[in-house]
Amino acid sequence: MKDVKYIYNPKTCQYERARLTWRDIVLTGFGILFTATLLFIGIVVLHNRFVTSDYERQLRAENKLLKEHKPVLMENLNEIETTLQKLKSEEKDLYTKLFNTTPPSEKNVAASLSKEKVLLADAGDFQSMLETLKGRSDALYDRTTDSHAATRPISEQDLAMMLSLPSILPIQNLEAEKLVSGFGKRVNPFHKGMYLHPGVDFIATRGTEVVATAPGEVNDINKNELQAGYGNSIVIDHGHGMSTRYAHLETITVRPGQKVTKGMVIGTVGSTGGSVAPHLHYEVIRDGEHVDPSLYFIEGITSRQHHQLLERNKQSNQSLD
Repeated sequence: MKDVKYIYNPKTCQYERARLTWRDIVLTGFGILFTATLLFIGIVVLHNRFVTSDYERQLRAENKLLKEHKPVLMENLNEIETTLQKLKSEEKDLYTKLFNTTPPSEKNVAASLSKEKVLLADAGDFQSMLETLKGRSDALYDRTTDSHAATRPISEQDLAMMLSLPSILPIQNLEAEKLVSGFGKRVNPFHKGMYLHPGVDFIATRGTEVVATAPGEVNDINKNELQAGYGNSIVIDHGHGMSTRYAHLETITVRPGQKVTKGMVIGTVGSTGGSVAPHLHYEVIRDGEHVDPSLYFIEGITSRQHHQLLERNKQSNQSLD
């Protein structure tokens, strides 16, 4: 039998059975709810503290791996970005040199996978990003494979022809300002009339080394004491209809029939023959016709230097021979 609570009523001078009030009910309910809440929180804390599920252990292991590999991933991403920027710069320079114009502007396409997004991703998102990157990599590989398959491979003969092009400057570390007279109609320094200047003139001090602009064979050497013509000059046959001439030399260090390589020293700058100052007169001959040598200067210089050479080459002035 439950205990019954009685209270003394001074008005009736009797003990009467106690009745529950709303205040007692509310306080009792809050007390029970507060006690249950504290008990539930304690159970949850103890469970999280001492009980670990298989899924939690897996997540902790993944977080540890991501934390350890994050610096490596960041370093790799930085290297990739640096390489991409370098390739874009080199591609721009090559396009400018080959086509004598600035490359078309690229469309601004927002990258869906930024570096920050990858590094801040959780385990699930990180796995999804890896799958996305793998898909894009496979698609890029397929595109490049199709592109190469549709392109005719370069034959050995074509490759040899490309390697025979006189693509470097005949004087190493040459500044663009040293090109003082270009290809085309110029004023003759002797009779002051207009004539076709078949090459370009590079001013330099006596004794400056002159190099072969492409591999080939020395076809002709001319040594002339007369104050006219090319003076001491060399003609190198590069094959495939290409040859180059180096005139007004002080000394010649090669012999007829000798094989030369690109960048090999073949003589020094002088002022022999019909020359008014020490300089190198350089010509490019293709299939028996003189062509503009400045169009072939693409190796070992920047696009800015190439543009400067082209601008200097266009100036109509007096030649040095």
